Amino acid sequence: MSKPSAAPHFRYATPADVQAVARLIERAYRGPEAAKGWTNEAGLLTGPRTGEDEIAGLIADPESRFVLAELAGRLRACALVQKDGVDAYFGMFSVDPAVQAQGLGKKMLVACEKAARAEWKSRALGMVVINLREDLIAWYLRRGYTLTGLREPFPFDEAPGATRTDFDLVELKKPL
Repeated sequence: MSKPSAAPHFRYATPADVQAVARLIERAYRGPEAAKGWTNEAGLLTGPRTGEDEIAGLIADPESRFVLAELAGRLRACALVQKDGVDAYFGMFSVDPAVQAQGLGKKMLVACEKAARAEWKSRALGMVVINLREDLIAWYLRRGYTLTGLREPFPFDEAPGATRTDFDLVELKKPL
């Protein structure tokens, strides 16, 4: 892995980015390339994580933004930020496995927190994470997120391809 040489350029996704965003999410979450990274779901779920239709719909939604991070003109990270009442929701966080563990994820998370405040004056940013992903949960805790105690079932009917079914989702939240 090469160290990023320049600061990332952050921007919001446009319809022209749909295919690149969908491909990055798949590389980061599922399949053999994802399995090289530490934040993937490859051992828990198989099959597609999302699709171009879903990404296009989210980009078109006025209460959603995909924040993109580019290094040397290449898309290297993305995340969804959505208005959720007075708060915002964070999801689909994806860092290209080729540049993971180099600090880009931390910068991306900060950019998403800023976007939630700038776009909707959100007072908190929340997310749900598979409870078995302890390293990822610990990473968020180190960045000021806390477990709220809320849990919800994993939507196995909407996300087929589970290699096991002994997990659910836990909520984390951080005041902005």
